[in-house]
Parts: sequence; structure tokens; C-alpha cells
Amino acid sequence: MESAGNRLKSSGDWADLGCGAGLFSKALSHYLPVDSTVFAVDKTRSFTPDTEKIRFIKADFVNDTLPLEELDGILMANSLHYVKNQPVFLKKLHAYLKPGAGFIIIEYDKTIPVPMWVPYPVSFVRLGQIFHSLGYTSVEKIGERASVYGNDMFYVAFIAP
Repeated sequence: MESAGNRLKSSGDWADLGCGAGLFSKALSHYLPVDSTVFAVDKTRSFTPDTEKIRFIKADFVNDTLPLEELDGILMANSLHYVKNQPVFLKKLHAYLKPGAGFIIIEYDKTIPVPMWVPYPVSFVRLGQIFHSLGYTSVEKIGERASVYGNDMFYVAFIAP
């Protein structure tokens, strides 16, 4: 299977759902080809894009219909844990994706909720179960790191059809 880095270098437009201050939007835009766009989606505008490759969309990524189509991928960095029914939500995202599109998910690797910050945790094991139930064949952990808040670990997963 092709590495996540190589897939990013050859892909085009992505969305960063729940982009917050845009840290991950900026990082993702760095790895994408020059003619790519990152659509940074959030309910509040917490940042101003400093590159032409990032376009901000003010929207509730869970409840609103998004003005997106034919995406090569979706990034969700610490945002999937705010979605109550994750399988239904992820299935809904297919309407925005090109065939063969993938996901990058960054989440806490935990199973116990923290109501204000991680109401619906998605451990790496659970993430694999969800995506496999949706027909994806590859859910690969490509990195992990300890959180600065407590003893939890973060993981980064690349999901491909």
C-alpha cells in the first residue's frame, strides 16, 4: 500500500472538519500539491488563512450541508469525538468524496468520555471497527504521541478504501 505521505503529495482538495485555529489545516496544506485547496470548516472563525491554499467555511460540520464536493480526503483532528453517532456521520460524508478518497483522523486513544472535552471518545480499535463496517479496507495508525493533558495518548490514522 502507498504511504500516507505519498498519497497526500499526489492528491488534491481536502476538508478539515472542525478546524479550530487552523493548525492542522496549515500542516495539511504544506503536504498537498501546489494547486490543492484545504477547506477549513468550523462554527467560529478562529483564524485567518495565511495561504491561498486554505479557504475557510463557517459551518457546523455535523449538522449543516457543506458546500463541498469531489474531495480527495477529509481530515478530522480532535473533532470526531464531538459526533454522537459516528458511523452515520462518516457515512454521510461519502457525498463529499471522490471515489478512492481517504481520511486522516487524529483522536485520543481512549474509551471513557470526558463530558466537556471528549464526550464521544473514539479509540483506535473503535475507529477501525467503524471504518471497516463502512467498507474501508485500510485503517493504519501512522503515529502516536502522549497528550500534554493527563496520561492519554493521541493517535493519527490514515484510512483508505
